[in-house]
Amino acid sequence: MRRSAWLRLLILFVVICAFAAVAAVVKGHHGGVRNAIGNLSAPWVLVPFLAGAFVLPRRLALGALVGTASTAAALACYSFVRAAGGGSGRASFDLIAASGNRWLLIGVIGGVGLGATGSWLAARGRWTVVTAVVAGLLVLEPVARMFWAITRGYPVGTFVPSPVVWSVEILCGCASVIGFHVLRARYR
Repeated sequence: MRRSAWLRLLILFVVICAFAAVAAVVKGHHGGVRNAIGNLSAPWVLVPFLAGAFVLPRRLALGALVGTASTAAALACYSFVRAAGGGSGRASFDLIAASGNRWLLIGVIGGVGLGATGSWLAARGRWTVVTAVVAGLLVLEPVARMFWAITRGYPVGTFVPSPVVWSVEILCGCASVIGFHVLRARYR
C-alpha cells in the first residue's frame, strides 16, 4: 500500500474509535434518550460497511479484513471507554473480552461480509448503492424494530424507546441521500 493509503486507513480507524468512544460515553441504562441512542444498531452495522468502502486499494479481501478489524476495534474501544468510566463499564469490558461473546462473534463475522461488500461496491463506483444502503439502514431500523415488536405481541407505543432519537436517525438517513446528490452534482 502507498503512504496515502496507510494515512487514509489510520484516519479511518481514528474515526471508528472516536465513534465507539462517543457511543460508550453516551450509552445510558434503564430507559431514556441516552439508552435509546446507545441501543441503535444501524451505526454499528455501518462501521464495517463504510470502512470497506473507504479503504484503499479497493480489493474484496482487504475490504473483508478492514471490515473485521474495524468492528473489533470499535467494540474494543467501546469496552475500554466503558470500563474506564466505572459503573457497568467493567462488566461491559468483561463481556466483550470473554471468549465466545456473541456481539464480538457476530460483529467479526458480519464485519467480513459488510467490509467486503462495501469495498466491492466502491471499487465498481456504485456510490449510489452505498448511499442507498446507508440511508436504508438508518431509515428502516425504527420500522424494523416496530415490526419486530408487533410480531412479538408488544404494544408498539411501549416499545418505541424515544421518538426523538428515531426521528433523528431517519433524518440522518435522508440527509445522507441529499448530501450524496449535492456532492455528486458538485463534482460532475
